[in-house]
Amino acid sequence: MASVSRLFRIAIDGPAASGKSEDKQRTYLLKTCCTCLDIKEKPTTALGTTAKRLAKRLGFGYLDSGAMYRAVTLKCLEKGIDPNDPKTQDQVSAVAMTARIRFPALGKVELDGQDVSEAIRTSAIVRHIQPVAANPAVRQTLANQQRAMARGDEKEEEEEDAWPGFVWQSKRVRGVVMDGRDIGTVILPDAELKVFVVADPFVRAQRRFAELQAKEPTITVEAIARDLVARDEADRTRLTSPLKKAEDAEELDTSHCTIDEQVESIEKMVHHRLDRFLKSQQQHQ
Repeated sequence: MASVSRLFRIAIDGPAASGKSEDKQRTYLLKTCCTCLDIKEKPTTALGTTAKRLAKRLGFGYLDSGAMYRAVTLKCLEKGIDPNDPKTQDQVSAVAMTARIRFPALGKVELDGQDVSEAIRTSAIVRHIQPVAANPAVRQTLANQQRAMARGDEKEEEEEDAWPGFVWQSKRVRGVVMDGRDIGTVILPDAELKVFVVADPFVRAQRRFAELQAKEPTITVEAIARDLVARDEADRTRLTSPLKKAEDAEELDTSHCTIDEQVESIEKMVHHRLDRFLKSQQQHQ
């Protein structure tokens, strides 16, 4: 069986927010891009959950760009650096350059060899991540790493086996799903599929609340909603890589969709683009 040489990239973008309940989760922004899946999400949309489940169903790799900014934020806080202090921005940039971030398995995040999958999902990280995400030097450093990951340059041997892909017209198609806020516009502007996911802001806040309440009993939906709105506005108006829908992105409103329904919708978009993708591969062989 022949194997397609390039990865099918899916870019999913939009506000960020994930929940644990299958029936109640909604995704806000989803983008799928050429040979890589690029998913951008707004702060409370269950986007990460959708992207991970999509990657698992397709046998693709999954790269959570937001987790990389969270990991840099965590490392700054561990070093006693306050990202909210304008005087520390050079230090924050230096932390990003030395942070070794990997995705060893679906849903897992490693920072300098340590599993930080849970440590980066706290309200403390949310309160400090904005200046990290807005730092041009940090964005450039992580953007270079993300593009390398999307090409498969950063995969280790065991990770290669974890991206088996699926068979289409007697050819094995491998790929990667990447979610974030600038994947389809900046990181993977040539992705095979770009999906921009949107959802009602209060629905997003409820999802985030469901995710955080066990770890942070004092958190409220109202406080989460305020944080989400503030982050969305900051991301939309920042000078470097602002959050916006790519012109060629499919828009998916997930306010009233289950996770499975979201995944099925995007999977149909993938299949619709496969024939063109395989034809382009044949022309370059």
